[in-house]
Amino acid sequence: MHHSLFVTVTLATVSGLCAAQTAPSLTAGGQGFVLTVPYLEYGSGASKVAFSASLVSSDLHTFVLDGASVQSVRASEIDNPTVAALNSGYRFALPRISFASGGTTRYYSATLTTIDLSSFTLDIESVGEIPAPGSLAAPTGVTVTNSGQQTVGGSAISSSSKLLAAWSAPRDYAVDHYEITAAESIYGASTVAAATASGTSKILTGLKAATPYTVTVKACSDSACSQSGVSSAASGTTSEEYWQLQGSGNTVSELTKIVSDGNARISATRFGPEAGTVNASRIQLYYGPSPARGSTTAQLATAVTSQATDAGVSASYLNFTSMAGTTGLISPSTATTLVKQVATGQGVPLSAAMGGGKVRLFFEAAGSDNKTRILYLDSQDGYTGRDFKSGTSSTTCSTTADYQPGGGCAPTVVIGVEGDSTNANSKISNARQFKLGFPVLDDWRWDGAAGTFMVFTTDKVTGCSDFNMNHGYAVWDGTNWNVQYEANGCPKLFKSAQAAFPMHLGEARYKIYFGDPSITTGKGSSTLPFLGPKKLIYAGGRGTGSRTNVDFEDWESTSSGRNVVFVWPNGEQLSASAEGYIDDFHFLAPTGSLDLQVMYLAITDGIQPPIGAAAVLLNP
Repeated sequence: MHHSLFVTVTLATVSGLCAAQTAPSLTAGGQGFVLTVPYLEYGSGASKVAFSASLVSSDLHTFVLDGASVQSVRASEIDNPTVAALNSGYRFALPRISFASGGTTRYYSATLTTIDLSSFTLDIESVGEIPAPGSLAAPTGVTVTNSGQQTVGGSAISSSSKLLAAWSAPRDYAVDHYEITAAESIYGASTVAAATASGTSKILTGLKAATPYTVTVKACSDSACSQSGVSSAASGTTSEEYWQLQGSGNTVSELTKIVSDGNARISATRFGPEAGTVNASRIQLYYGPSPARGSTTAQLATAVTSQATDAGVSASYLNFTSMAGTTGLISPSTATTLVKQVATGQGVPLSAAMGGGKVRLFFEAAGSDNKTRILYLDSQDGYTGRDFKSGTSSTTCSTTADYQPGGGCAPTVVIGVEGDSTNANSKISNARQFKLGFPVLDDWRWDGAAGTFMVFTTDKVTGCSDFNMNHGYAVWDGTNWNVQYEANGCPKLFKSAQAAFPMHLGEARYKIYFGDPSITTGKGSSTLPFLGPKKLIYAGGRGTGSRTNVDFEDWESTSSGRNVVFVWPNGEQLSASAEGYIDDFHFLAPTGSLDLQVMYLAITDGIQPPIGAAAVLLNP
């Protein structure tokens, strides 16, 4: 469709969604155009509110809200055009727009974005032609129920990503197939599934946890769905995620250690069958082992599973053998400019597009100025990924000379801080607790594609956030990592977030887990890190900008974070105090399938030193 029609489409009539609502209209006058929207929604469930409003435009591309026109109206039970809060700005979704020209009416869906709810801009890539509203008899008796019910510790739970839709077929024509649409209003996104002509139910997959959905069923009379009947809407809500710690009982001391000396800074890397005989189809940890008695020297060591990953053999992804002392990085006795103390790391296997056959170890380290930066080293032993020291027989980086420029472990700066001569970033005083987001379900190796993102803890950013813990957002352009900034010079931030971890869900879809340290319920007097409750938000690359990349603006607002539930091995739910002491977590699909999701983590009771443990998602 031509660009001018893209623009005009957003100004046409919204129809076919709810017969009880008056359609929007466009009028032209001497001063420009007025788009009158009699009905739009914000929020969901009991918090759903509805408004009428008008937008004005002089160029049919950018629209400005007429503030005096905004009026509250009664909310409908059926989802309509919606406004959803993103992590930065808002998304105005128009699921069905009619455009009449030359006696023919065609239908489209489109999205407008706005930062201030005053000026709106059309997202060109969001525009797509859709079938005309249904004119045939519709499926009836649509219901939406939870799927995969089970009982955990006396609590009934169900799948966190699936719902079961059921319906009765229309009787007055032959159905070719059904299209089932599930729409959610937290972000304003929808997913479509197909069912055969004989089907009267469908399990909807790939949904977001703890999210209300509105479901409609469309019966199509032919393969192109040129004529159809669309059902009334039914609603259902997915379950919260339930993660069960592994071991026995209901205390930290009874949990199973994933590695004998595991202490903190837990990160896990999945290797595919192409990794070679040493690591083929195995999981390898990059972690901080417990220091020897009386020692304060921090390490970033490796540990590996003893066999290829098998979903039916828990030891293949939960039991690791430590290689501390002979692999990885050890803090030097005397600080260098970039390395005084080694901290969190993430091993990322590289594909042929990035040179192939090696692991890039991204890691954080405090330098001689006590400021923390994100650095990297490439492995010298291919996909074994344990030796990062070049030029000698030693397999560890440990001395001051190693980390000096020209040494065998001289690192490259990825994210620098304000005032640095290399990769400096304004208003960033520390960059730490980072994680990369790349499509690991597509390939266990990173291909270096532009648009890969990284989240990292920034601590407090004066003048930009009042919270002590925040997360910045950096995007890879094919050569460098670029921290993203707002127009006012502040870094784009996930506010009041700590230890955030992005997990790939397929295509350009991700979820981020994070701790909210502003909630201190259960903290007590311990000086050990307390991250508060763990929350969950989602993003899809189709929200704004490129459909293949996930921009900062594509993420839901942290204020919409869903609760994540943790239970002990005996099924009891963790208290706020116990959950708050979960830290340094890494989420992984060990087999490359979301049917098995594992959380590797560090945990303490607030008294004893942390241990490395694991939790398994009970209700994927």
